[in-house]
Amino acid sequence: MDIILREYWRVIWHRKWYFLLVVLALSSATALDYIAPIFYKNIADGFALPFSQQTLTILQDNFFWIAVFYAGIWLSWRLLEVGIIPLEAGGINLLEKRCFDIFKKQKYDFFENSFSGSLVKQANRFSRAFETIMDWFLFQFYANILAITIAFTLFFQQQPEFAYYFLIWVVMFITWSVGFSIWKLKFDKAVSEADSTVGGAYSDAITNMAIVKTFALEQAEQGHIDRAADDVYRKKKLAWILMFFSFAVQALMTFGIELFLLDLMIEKWQAGDFSVGQFVLFQSLLLLLIHRLWEFGRNFRNFFTALADASEMADIIRAGEVEQDAAGAKAHKITRGEIVFQDVSFSYGKQRENGVGHNLFEQFSLKIQAGEKVALVGQSGSGKTSLTKLLFRFFEPQAGQIVFDGVPAGEFTLASLRQQISLVPQQPELFHRSLRDNITLDKAVSEQRLEQVAEQSQSLAFIKDLPEQFDTLVGERGVKLSGGERQRVAVARAFLEDAPIVVLDEATSALDSITEQQIQDAIFELIKDKTAIVIAHRLSTVLRMDRIIVMDKGRIIEQGNHQTLLALKGKYFTMWQHQSGGFLHEAYQ
Repeated sequence: MDIILREYWRVIWHRKWYFLLVVLALSSATALDYIAPIFYKNIADGFALPFSQQTLTILQDNFFWIAVFYAGIWLSWRLLEVGIIPLEAGGINLLEKRCFDIFKKQKYDFFENSFSGSLVKQANRFSRAFETIMDWFLFQFYANILAITIAFTLFFQQQPEFAYYFLIWVVMFITWSVGFSIWKLKFDKAVSEADSTVGGAYSDAITNMAIVKTFALEQAEQGHIDRAADDVYRKKKLAWILMFFSFAVQALMTFGIELFLLDLMIEKWQAGDFSVGQFVLFQSLLLLLIHRLWEFGRNFRNFFTALADASEMADIIRAGEVEQDAAGAKAHKITRGEIVFQDVSFSYGKQRENGVGHNLFEQFSLKIQAGEKVALVGQSGSGKTSLTKLLFRFFEPQAGQIVFDGVPAGEFTLASLRQQISLVPQQPELFHRSLRDNITLDKAVSEQRLEQVAEQSQSLAFIKDLPEQFDTLVGERGVKLSGGERQRVAVARAFLEDAPIVVLDEATSALDSITEQQIQDAIFELIKDKTAIVIAHRLSTVLRMDRIIVMDKGRIIEQGNHQTLLALKGKYFTMWQHQSGGFLHEAYQ
């Protein structure tokens, strides 16, 4: 709860003048609303008297003040409405931005271990919960404290005994409502967590709908969704039953105080110590307060539900494991492109066996000269892609360091480092935006330059054939494009970025042989005069590298050019023997 209140307080402070306007307007409206029954008391006492000009004047004066108070109440609510929109709607706006800011700072493995659908739900609930909690604080907590204070004062002025009974009942009512709701919070939180699971299951199934349909998994996936939805229903049903039980107790307490005070009024009237006007005053205040406190008890459940909804996002904020630049980090410029891995030890956090650390890399060292073209080959799990993740600082080594042009990676700001390394991945991810947006990535680029990089990446031909050409929407993750088209868009990005270091991770794996041949020259044009790290199973790219590094279980077991490695007749030679038509055997893919 501390994180939630801290984040929401930041929003309130940002909107403090609107918050102050809302509090003042609500205070005015509540005070006028509860003081107005005094004038009804005076009118009721006047009606109990015989007609006289003096009595008529009293009635007219009280009528005037009732009109003035109503005008004040109306004006107070209009002022409140002026402030509540920028406070609550504006607050949600700030929190939505804040949630994405939190997400974008998370470490790489956070997104590998999270469902995107669940994250979206958590962020939405965290933002929307602000409105519920602010409404509860303003219209339930603050307004009720103020109303109870005014009512107690008026009761005490008229009948002190009534005031004490009323205060005892208020304490009992609030204690029950608050205590029961706090106890029930764990059930509300369980509902929120189960609801996030449903969102994650939906996202997972919809994202992989091609697999679902290809393997006829509709019924199986429906079963996953059904089980998740049924779990939410079971937990929600229990939470609602507990809520209705609380309502039943609150209703008994409400009827009890009404009947008790009404009986006390009758006794006071019999003793000649209670007027008609006092009955009107007390009954008006009781009806107002009982309604308010009933709403307080009912909405207390909404308050704790909102806290439960916001708690998952709060847990992400509390974790605090975010990417951040080291103290003193600078936007260093990579001019030559030399890369040195110095005694790097790294593990994905695997379980230690028999107390011995199990690292993917153990004191791994490698020097790549400026402008050198290096190929990484080896079986899956040998550490090729992990090296590129360390290069981008998606993960940090537990020991050792990576150095660029003599500057340790940790001394770069993350943004400046990543902007100087271009990545063409095996499975490029595209935004559900236009081709133009996916190539330029928010850079201001002329049409001539855009067409140039599209032509260099062999993308221009297929883009020109599209109905809206560069303005064509590619669909979620680029589903409207073929795998080869997506990879050519990724190559076009790299041409446009023109970084001194280029990483190609199976950059031609989704291309047919003819298209691959067409793009090979483009790729080598891309990496000309640049440092290049190429992960490839297709040997047509590897053959032209300055150096081929053969990896196995995080170690370099062979290195050299193609002819040198063949002459060794080692691991690379075996892989070469298993190739077929330019592809490695399945065992090495």
